[in-house]
Amino acid sequence: MSDSASPPPYTVSNTGSLVPGSSKSLNRVFFGRIIHSKSLKEVEIFPKASLGVDDKGNIQFLDANVDSAAEACAKHPGFANAEKVTLKPLQFLFPGLIDTHMHAPQYPNMALGMEGDLKEWCENWTDPMEASYADTSKAHRVYREMVQKELENGSTTVAYNSSIHPDATNVLADTCLEFGQRTVIGKLCILVGSTHGNWEKNAEQSIEDERKVVKHIRKIDPEGKLVMPCIQPRAGSYVPPELMAGLGDLCRDSEPIRVQAHMCETPLEVENMHKLHDGFESYADMYNHYGLFGPRTILAHCIHLTERDIEVMAERKVGVAHNANSNTCLTDGWCRVRQLLDKGIKVGLGTDCSAGYSISILNAMRQASNVSRHLTIHTGDPAWKLDFEELVYLATMGGAEVCSLDHTVGNFEVGKAFDALLVDVGLDDNINTNGFEHDDMALLKKWVFMGDDRSIRKVFVGGRLVAGKDLKA
Repeated sequence: MSDSASPPPYTVSNTGSLVPGSSKSLNRVFFGRIIHSKSLKEVEIFPKASLGVDDKGNIQFLDANVDSAAEACAKHPGFANAEKVTLKPLQFLFPGLIDTHMHAPQYPNMALGMEGDLKEWCENWTDPMEASYADTSKAHRVYREMVQKELENGSTTVAYNSSIHPDATNVLADTCLEFGQRTVIGKLCILVGSTHGNWEKNAEQSIEDERKVVKHIRKIDPEGKLVMPCIQPRAGSYVPPELMAGLGDLCRDSEPIRVQAHMCETPLEVENMHKLHDGFESYADMYNHYGLFGPRTILAHCIHLTERDIEVMAERKVGVAHNANSNTCLTDGWCRVRQLLDKGIKVGLGTDCSAGYSISILNAMRQASNVSRHLTIHTGDPAWKLDFEELVYLATMGGAEVCSLDHTVGNFEVGKAFDALLVDVGLDDNINTNGFEHDDMALLKKWVFMGDDRSIRKVFVGGRLVAGKDLKA
């Protein structure tokens, strides 16, 4: 097991800079540039505003009509003695990034195996790696490093796929809770179609192990403030009818609960689903038949959809995790995000590591932008291109909607949890700001397209400082 310790509670020094080491819980007021997404078409930028966070980590006000943190403290009841944090000229607050699809056990495989297609990648890389988590000590080693790296890259919320092993999955849940990351986690269910022993004994055991994980997560975080369980069939081509029906029953017995699954990733995968689940008009009809479709369902990929798929998805209000990086690396195809958005379907961004080679949602934004432009090149229709404002939304509020957390996180609305990044674009890194120091939108765009973990100085989840370069300073 790693010797890395969990991040300590924090307070604010007399100079106003956040430092680890104290368990004291305080109201805090930030003053400076504040940026968040209001809608798919609007990024709201306050060049100078104050944001108040109470001692429970919730946002109490966002006020653009004050000239300093001190004025905000005097103006807002309960904040007279709050600690004050004034941002530097090239810093800004931004909502925590949300990764709607990441394979935790595949973390060691990142950047490997992209020479083949999805089938070859699963058989040669994914299956043996995932099967190795029968050794629970490996989960302790890998997940401690991974969760810290995820947080350092600004992913305050992640929807994780685990492996078929309940004990290793529980280690993932424990680790996320320890380090303060907001997560959706479930044990992966696989009965057929896999290799290297990466499948379960039978449907009964798979369901019982899934139930064990749900019970464990609800024990360690009864209110689901940070760690939330889900039901997780790998895909329709891996889960035969008996197991799919049992997972649907477990879903109904465990309400409210989330569902994570793959859908329509490649034509071969769709074909294999239909062979295993005969008689359904579409992939979506199959999941819906078994009771696994609803507003809390997160569907990865959704590339090779039929009109019927889209109709059922919109009707059942499911969400889509768009994994542009992995879909390109494995040459799966292009997810038609514009079509989904036009149909009112929720869309967020995923890294899909390890088929995707980066855990950064900044990278996911860039890749999503590129895929939308490739669609324009392919079709000649510029309507496929995603606007910058839409990319910002997908990375924050869109992801929150897909994870059914949009009432809790995603932007800086009053009452939401303070999941936030303190970003600095004035450092010695790849971001060149010369001549644009006072152009707020330019600074944001430069960070999105040129920034990396070096730009992320502080990472907050629920008001707690959990990561960032300044945590290690």
